[in-house]
Order: sequence, then structure tokens, then C-alpha cells
Amino acid sequence: MIHYIKGQLIEAGTESVILDNHGIGYEIFTTGRVLQSLTRQGKEEIQLYTHMQIREDEWTLFGFPDRSDIRVFRQLISVSGVGPKAALAILNVLTVEELYYAIQSGDSKSIAKAQGVGPKTAQRVVVDLKGVLQPGSETIDVDGFAGTEDVNVISETAEALTALGYSNMDALRAIRRVEGAESMTVEQLLSQALRKL
Repeated sequence: MIHYIKGQLIEAGTESVILDNHGIGYEIFTTGRVLQSLTRQGKEEIQLYTHMQIREDEWTLFGFPDRSDIRVFRQLISVSGVGPKAALAILNVLTVEELYYAIQSGDSKSIAKAQGVGPKTAQRVVVDLKGVLQPGSETIDVDGFAGTEDVNVISETAEALTALGYSNMDALRAIRRVEGAESMTVEQLLSQALRKL
């Protein structure tokens, strides 16, 4: 297996990039979010962690600049009915952190916003991955909230906001805009997050 590829960005299309590594051009499929980021970087050397899908007539590479993204991508394709394209679509509409909170709160509607992912498949992702994607483990890297206790406060606050009628994604985005959120209690964080909404 190819763990990662480091090379010069030769071309960025709508679904994939081509990296030149010692004269060999590797086509690597990724999300629109990653493509935009790489395009802004220009034609410098970049590194993508990869997953290879092998079929009888085709070998396909999928890649991300962050290890947490490739790990979650692999978790997603382990769910029955979720192929690599559907996994990319999910990670195109949700960051790893947002996906974690969507799964924890049972928010299958946010997952179903991904192109080609229906309500039943989104619900299966929630059921299969709840308890699998855990903060602080190698499976997921929740930026800015490293401790399990911190993540529990964030999760409880998000649940309180959704109980008030806000969407899971709006709740998470509001929480992320609160400075020092990781050191607050649920009550303090809820109060500050409501001001951001």
C-alpha cells in the first residue's frame, strides 16, 4: 500500500490532483475543500496521505493532507453502502470535527446533504460509527479540543443548542467561535455560544 505521496502539484481538476513524484504523475482523488486549499498553495511540493482502491480493471488513489481525514475516510468506506465517492462527498460538506458531532448527536440530516448520500445511508453512518469515532483516539483529531473532558463539554453544549432549535452545524460553528471554549463549563459555553448565533 502507498501510505503517502509527496510531489509537485502539476494539475488540479474538479475531482482530483496530479502530483509529480520523480517523473511519475499520480492522479489522486480528493474533496473540493482540499482541492481549493491545494490550488491556493500553487505548484509547490505537497504531501497527501493516500488510500488505494484496487479493482480488476482499475487502481484508484484517494488522498488528504491530514492523517485524521484519511482515517475517517477509511472509517466511512467501512460502512455498508458507502463507497469512496460517497465518503468524499461527506467529507466535502462536513469537516472531520463536524462529522464527529453529527454522528454523536444523531444528526443524519447533515450527513445526507452530501451528494449521492440518501437518508438511509446517512442513518447507517450514524449507527455504525457512533462510538467508533472517538475524540483523542487515532481515529479522529478534534482540533482545539484534545481532552475527552473538553469534548464532552462541547458535545453537551451542542446538544443543548440543538434542543433549542438550532441545527447541529450552526451549534458547532457558534461554539468554535467562542474563545477559550475548552476551559468553560457547559453553562458558560452555552451562554457565550448563544451570543454568536
